[in-house]
Amino acid sequence: MSITSLHLPAPIRRRQHHAPSDHARRDRAVELFESGSLRESVCETLAYLLPGTAVPDLVGEPLCFVQGSARVRVGIERDELAVGTVLAALQDGSQATAALRYFLTRMSSTGQLFQPRLRGDSIALEFRDRLALMHPLKLIEVLQRLPVEAYRNDAWLAQQFSVALPDREPVPPLDDDEFARAHLVWQRHWDQVDALMTESRRRRSLRVLDALGSLAVNHVNYALPLFGAVRARLNESADDFTDRDENPNRRDSVLAKCVKDMQQVGADELRACLGHLQYAINPQLDGTPSLLTSMLGGGQRMQATGELRAAGRALEAALELVSIYLYLLTHYSWPEEVEAALRAGLDLASDQPWREVTDLLWEHANSTAQTYGSHGAHDRDDDEAEAADGR
Repeated sequence: MSITSLHLPAPIRRRQHHAPSDHARRDRAVELFESGSLRESVCETLAYLLPGTAVPDLVGEPLCFVQGSARVRVGIERDELAVGTVLAALQDGSQATAALRYFLTRMSSTGQLFQPRLRGDSIALEFRDRLALMHPLKLIEVLQRLPVEAYRNDAWLAQQFSVALPDREPVPPLDDDEFARAHLVWQRHWDQVDALMTESRRRRSLRVLDALGSLAVNHVNYALPLFGAVRARLNESADDFTDRDENPNRRDSVLAKCVKDMQQVGADELRACLGHLQYAINPQLDGTPSLLTSMLGGGQRMQATGELRAAGRALEAALELVSIYLYLLTHYSWPEEVEAALRAGLDLASDQPWREVTDLLWEHANSTAQTYGSHGAHDRDDDEAEAADGR
């Protein structure tokens, strides 16, 4: 029997509050670097990335912050800045050769700013360069990307190669009630994706495949605080089935294999990969009014979806609209009122027939773009307030 609606429950993943990026501090860091104030430039860059965090001297006292399960240390040694995190340690029973091969082939790359380093039995991801070459934008890229590689791979490495994790930040687990709800969300999600795969193949629509791939990975990452080996496997598959330059037949087969793999994840394995990670640096991008206008207003994407809606292709239009909302909530951070508005759209769509989802989300998307998008009512209120302050 064909699927008639989508269940879109409220997220179990806890919302983290991050101050909006103060781009004036980033610009100030660049000015300090160009004027030769190298240490001050580094400290200002750290203050830009870690608002509210006291930055120590860095020479005698390195800065340590937690990003996911990674403990990242930043310090100055003579005339060099060193950034690193201990990823794993070889121990008795470790598959040392296979682990080292993985580090050299998968985590090391020509042109990558940071590289794995073996020191004794410990393997770390490290970046080191002279202060005179430490442009703030380079440091920002390292501090945003290096911890991600660490916390996305550590649990998988321990499972795959039996390495130890001696310097990993403990992840607070879900309580029994949270896990019971998370397990239901997980099972129902993959059952829905499995049913939609049948629709995708029946319709032989590339647009359905695009929307379905986006929904498959983004709904899980939005709704559940997933990490570790299960998330690593999911994201590795998603790199293929969401790649629009890849052959559609291969994308379809990778997604089908991923669905079966995720459906076979047991309760114990899933529970070990769920937890409320904390992030010192916001892992999401800053959402902007212009992005809302582009994605939910009169942009090309919405125009194409509107054509599907006008042609009566409700399932395709509904999937595209839901996937847009999930994309915005998964990859971007928003002020609370904007996030609540986007969540309200998913609440309207949850468990509704495709035609109603299409009509409800279409109206909601346009309303949200008009209120919070570029030159919307919300922006006009801000402009009027600024003008009043100027008077």
